[in-house]
Amino acid sequence: MLGTELNVAALDAAGQMALDEAVLLAAPAGALVLRVYRWSGHACTFGYSQPYRAARAACDARGWTDVEPVRRATGGGIVFHDGDVTFSLVFAWERTWAPDSIYKNIHRAAHLGLKQAGAATSLNSPPRRPLGAAAACFARAEPMDLVLADGTKVLGGALRKRDGKGLYQGSLRLERLGLTPQAAAEAVAEGAAREFGRAPSRELAPQWLAAARDIATRYRSRDWNQRR
Repeated sequence: MLGTELNVAALDAAGQMALDEAVLLAAPAGALVLRVYRWSGHACTFGYSQPYRAARAACDARGWTDVEPVRRATGGGIVFHDGDVTFSLVFAWERTWAPDSIYKNIHRAAHLGLKQAGAATSLNSPPRRPLGAAAACFARAEPMDLVLADGTKVLGGALRKRDGKGLYQGSLRLERLGLTPQAAAEAVAEGAAREFGRAPSRELAPQWLAAARDIATRYRSRDWNQRR
């Protein structure tokens, strides 16, 4: 029997990263699973290739001295989770799909859902980010991120591929969208259904939750988070 995502307890960053990985590993081929996070408090995550010291310094500069940054298995930069709508999508990654096209499809889905909910955004299409730009994910918009009319970034994400399946992890900022977290989450779900041609599942198997509890040990370890 499956349990809905609403029955999942609020989790910290290590717990959230572990649950995403558990779903990626265990979801059946062809599955489309959307998960909207319930955070247990403020959190900071940073991309797989980012240095821990940069994330630690960013948290300290923000006054988050008691928040331990957690390394994601996906790419991207430093993300502060303090009221954002954080969500993940596990999907079948077709051989011919390039990462850029996946970002475009998922962000276009969110754009369509937000538009239907009354929030105007657009897909960003600037030149590539120059070398040496800031590591913070929301410091500037990347190509295919969602932005407001003035260029302010409101949605960015990162990807991982494993055994023909993909994991997208995204952070949607609500400050200027005029939507509640629940309305924004439903807009993302509606957009995904339109873009992928079917409604994503929002149910989690009990065995996925059990696996995540074991995987979380790695995401809490110094070996993982401070590896570079």
